[in-house]
Order: sequence, then C-alpha cells, then structure tokens
Amino acid sequence: MSRPSFELNRGEKVLVVVSPEAEPALVQEYVEAIGKQVDGDGGLVKVENSLRLKTGDHPDSYFDMIVSGFVPLQTVDHTFEFLDILLNIAKPNGRVVLYETVSDGHESLKSEKALLSNLTMSGLVNVCCEEVQMEEENTQKLRGHFKTENFKLFSYKGSKPNFEIGSSAKINLNVPEDVANVWKVDADDDDIIDSNELLDEADLQKPDPSSLKVCGTTGKKKACKNCSCGLAEELAQEVNGKGEPAPAQKSSCGNCYLGDAFRCASCPYLGMPAFKPGEIVQLDPSTLADV
Repeated sequence: MSRPSFELNRGEKVLVVVSPEAEPALVQEYVEAIGKQVDGDGGLVKVENSLRLKTGDHPDSYFDMIVSGFVPLQTVDHTFEFLDILLNIAKPNGRVVLYETVSDGHESLKSEKALLSNLTMSGLVNVCCEEVQMEEENTQKLRGHFKTENFKLFSYKGSKPNFEIGSSAKINLNVPEDVANVWKVDADDDDIIDSNELLDEADLQKPDPSSLKVCGTTGKKKACKNCSCGLAEELAQEVNGKGEPAPAQKSSCGNCYLGDAFRCASCPYLGMPAFKPGEIVQLDPSTLADV
C-alpha cells in the first residue's frame, strides 16, 4: 500500500491514531508528511496509540481531522466506544478517516457493511468507503496476525455534524396571529344558508282561519240513542238556543257509566273507563260517525 494522501489545509490540527503493531519508522514517515501540509498558523499533528486513546487528555472539539489505523499494520478495532471518543474530540464539520481490516467470515473481524452501519449509527455523516489495495508484505503480516486469509482492507471517510453531539437549539415557531381564526365560524359566510331566504310571500301571509279546519273532524255531532254522556243535552241546548240544560236522560240499560262489565254490546263507550253519572264524556269523532 502506497502512502495515502489527505486533503489538509495549513493551520489545521490533526490527530493520527496508530495500532500497537504499527512500525515506528512508518509512523514517523507518515506524520512528517502530514506535518508539512499543516505547518504554520498553529497547525500541528498529534500521535496517539489506539490502546491509550481512552485515557488520552484530548480537548473536546479540538481536531480538524482524525486519521485512524492507516499506518501498517491496520489492526485498530473501531468499536462504538472508540468512535464516540473520536467524535467528541473532533470539531463540528471535522473529517474522520478510518482504516480497518474487515471480513465476512472471521469472528474477530467486522464485515464491511457492519462497520459502515456502526459509523453511521455513531453519528458520522456523509460516510463512504472503498477497498484499499495492499502490498504483498503487508498482506502477509495481516494474514499472520488474524490467522486467516479471508479479509480485506477498507478505508472509511465521514464527518462530524455541524453541531456538538448532544447540543440543543431553540426552535423559533412564529405562529401567525390570525391562525386561530381559521377555526371560527363566520356568520357572514356565503356557504351558510339563510333560513329566511327559503320563505316566499305566501308563507309570510296570515292564513284564513277557515282554511285551518282539519278534514274528518268537522262532521255534525250526533248523540247516540239513550245517550248518558251529556252530548244529547249539549245538542239540545244548541237547538233551543236558550242555554238551559235539557232534562236528564238515562240510557236504556243505565249502566254506561259503570264500565265495560256493565255495558251493552252496542254501547259506544266500550273500551272507555268508567265515569260519573251525568258526566260529559267526549267521544272520538270517528266513533260518533259509526253510531
């Protein structure tokens, strides 16, 4: 594998994380090359062993770029805890480049897709990856280290979001003052029908009382034979026009007022409750019509 090059600017702060198996000569060579790119304006390069990253005294949001595991041998295991530390010490929008050996069938190595998922879930954005071609010497050393031939070397690139992990910001919700009016019913709304508009001139005129008579209820009153309810007396008063009560009459049986148990089969009061003798009882017009 040829020495990788990174897009760096003068004055940037870079952290280089190496594995315990990294060759010191290669570490020095790679760090010097990076130092030349960031030299001046406060630029610096720091080197950290992957096993000591957790105990390292690195300020939060400090590094513009973090490069981990790219110096042979590439044996750094980028766990969730490891990635969390990297994101804490990287600046917002800081770049993170990781090199890791992956395998689909080795129990101690993550697969390409699994590592890519871990990087995304850890909080990195714009994550991408590509396979890195290795020199035969480096391949042989990794084969001896992991005790397998089924592996590949991938580089992963991503960046920290443009905000601090766990930070919060107030959302400005400017609600228009007239929003509440949307839910109010407008009395002048054209969609509401005016009930007065449904009436015409004929509906507004006062009706003639004679037109209010109901059919079937204006027939002539007729008292039954031997009436004992008082209707005969009422009709007699209307005929005489004197308003004097007619002589009291009794029915043929004289038992109409006692109830159905004492009434004749043709009595018009059948089905009605008992009443006092001489009490005026109003019969239904349909009953009178049948008498």
